[in-house]
Amino acid sequence: MLFRKSLIQEMSWVALGAFFVLLMLIMTTQIVRLLGQAAIGALASSAVWAMMGFAAVRYLPILLSLMLFFSILAVLTRLWKDHEMVIWFVSGRSIMSFIRPVLEFTIPVVILIALLSLVLSPWALEKGQEYKEKSLSRQEVTQVAPGVFRESPAADRVYFVENFTGGNGNNVFVQLRRDEKLTVILAEKGGLYLDSDGSRWLWLAKGKSYEGLPGTAAYETLEFENARLRIEAGESPRSSPSTQATSTMALWNSKLPEHQAELAWRIAIPISALILSLAAIPLAFFNPRGGRASNLLVAIFSYFFYYNCINIAQAWLSDGKIPLMLGMWPLHAAALLITLGLFAWRGKLRGS
Repeated sequence: MLFRKSLIQEMSWVALGAFFVLLMLIMTTQIVRLLGQAAIGALASSAVWAMMGFAAVRYLPILLSLMLFFSILAVLTRLWKDHEMVIWFVSGRSIMSFIRPVLEFTIPVVILIALLSLVLSPWALEKGQEYKEKSLSRQEVTQVAPGVFRESPAADRVYFVENFTGGNGNNVFVQLRRDEKLTVILAEKGGLYLDSDGSRWLWLAKGKSYEGLPGTAAYETLEFENARLRIEAGESPRSSPSTQATSTMALWNSKLPEHQAELAWRIAIPISALILSLAAIPLAFFNPRGGRASNLLVAIFSYFFYYNCINIAQAWLSDGKIPLMLGMWPLHAAALLITLGLFAWRGKLRGS
């Protein structure tokens, strides 16, 4: 009981610290990427923090998998380095005795990884894309500021309001480009409102409209007392969700190689997390007399090699180079056999 409790407690504390460090690294890289997109107009500035949340959910399966592997590896390497492993071996334990506490620590996290990989991550990717498109379309509305010319994301409209009085704009300027025609609207008053369908409109009062072809003198002039201009916002995205954002049930029912490859990848994440957690036990072997942590380099290489093999297998499945019936199961079987071989090899080093 002392052996199991102390081991699980130490792995839990190391895992907690590793999780926050890895989360901060991912969030830092994501905020740099998102701010770069907002700077060039590919993302609405108001959507940066919401997209950060969606990105966090998307990357959690990989983050938790790495957290598991690192925490088990770090704790067991410390036991070898501080000669505690030898004490456990002398007291009757073997390397196989570490499997049960490691599984007790790993299985709940693997279940969470499976839930994230199969359900929550695709949902976050889909909702994130929808939110991004909606925020881009609505950014045109929120861009209007007094005394500043603002161009819409589609570069087909320019807005200018001299100032605001009581929530309404004074001396409003709007330029529209439709096909090859250019329309310029000047109005004394203007403002924004929502109709019953949720669409946004720009109302204008006491103004003139000039429409014609640039470079020619043929212009049509129209005077109006009241007019309104629909701003293209609030519409649902028309683009179909990407394969990564497709629900797992839809992938399961699909026969497309690309969909089956994505499904195999999602299933591979929790399976690989479980196998790598077990492999971390023999990979943590450390020779105190050597004074070198070469085992850490081998373990890190093994982790990223396995993960890269999963990505390569996904590409081959999508291209039809691997039969869909086989999927990634031969890769997982090979990783499991190597793990069992490492256990057999390290078992011979008991007490060394």
